[in-house]
Amino acid sequence: MTNKKEKKTEIFLFPTDTVPGIGCFLSRDCVVKLRKIKKRPSDKSFPILLSEAKDIRNYATEIPPIYEKLKKFLPGGITLIFKGNKNLPQGVLSKEGKIGIRIPNHRELRKFIRENKIPLIATSANISGSYTPKNLKEVDLPVDRIIDGKSGSGKQSTVLDISEDSLVLYRKGAISIPEIENITGQVVKLGKNLDFNVLFVCSANLCRSPMAEIHLRHLTKDSKKVNVRSAGISAMTGSQIYELAEEVLKENKLRGDHTSSLLTKPIIEWADIVLVMEKMHKTYIMFLSPENKNKIAFLRNFNTQNKQYTITDPAGRDLAACRETFEVIKESNKRIEKYLRNKF
Repeated sequence: MTNKKEKKTEIFLFPTDTVPGIGCFLSRDCVVKLRKIKKRPSDKSFPILLSEAKDIRNYATEIPPIYEKLKKFLPGGITLIFKGNKNLPQGVLSKEGKIGIRIPNHRELRKFIRENKIPLIATSANISGSYTPKNLKEVDLPVDRIIDGKSGSGKQSTVLDISEDSLVLYRKGAISIPEIENITGQVVKLGKNLDFNVLFVCSANLCRSPMAEIHLRHLTKDSKKVNVRSAGISAMTGSQIYELAEEVLKENKLRGDHTSSLLTKPIIEWADIVLVMEKMHKTYIMFLSPENKNKIAFLRNFNTQNKQYTITDPAGRDLAACRETFEVIKESNKRIEKYLRNKF
């Protein structure tokens, strides 16, 4: 017969709305056992899963006002970090006195938590730092019990600290940075181990998007935290930059070394923000990768009241037209640069 202590530290493998998870019922013994299985560093705490958002108040000592806006994502693929109740076991409560809480958008898992009337300490079902399985069959960890079901998006939850004055992201995941910023009206700052990926998109990736890429890379060359690339929705991979675009870049003391790339779903997944030149680019990306639609923004009117959003393609026109387009890109990129520098 299983005694109460064994049941309390029973390790479950279960599906979630993001990736498969392992965990056990909230206890100090559970933390010890789970840390050993995961080979997780002692300074890295575990989040808890609750069945209902209303239960957050039982484990967090402060609910900041910004939470009211972030509730839109609950239940869902986001782990929110609060100041935690001091009675929580160490390893759930971090050394800073904080706790990560998630409400999974998975009916069966939430029902399991609700019926047992105790939160799960939970984490992704992999060794720390290794590949994260996308389904239960891929998991190769010792567990006591498997809760059957289908996992969701394959992306880990986004981890966002809302316990201080600023919103700080500690893990990218199912909820994108622009989604959070659009809902809260606040800039999301990045934790020390994160960088930010910018993708410019135009049609052939021969003129507008490479000019934007090269210019922004120049503006942020002092930062190792910003990565920039470009692609085209109808690009022929490996083509050279448009000759007049290269001339305009040289006039501005910028190197025009560039070969074109076709836009693909993995490139969109890589990006934290996708900056487009006109409406058809947005429409195409939403068709190609609808789950990433919230990453898309028009370069021309990013962070401005300007209602014009199209940056005209000067390909096939004269040098003056190319210079005019580059001036619009330069002014737009200055706003992007300011946005990026506020992230670190």
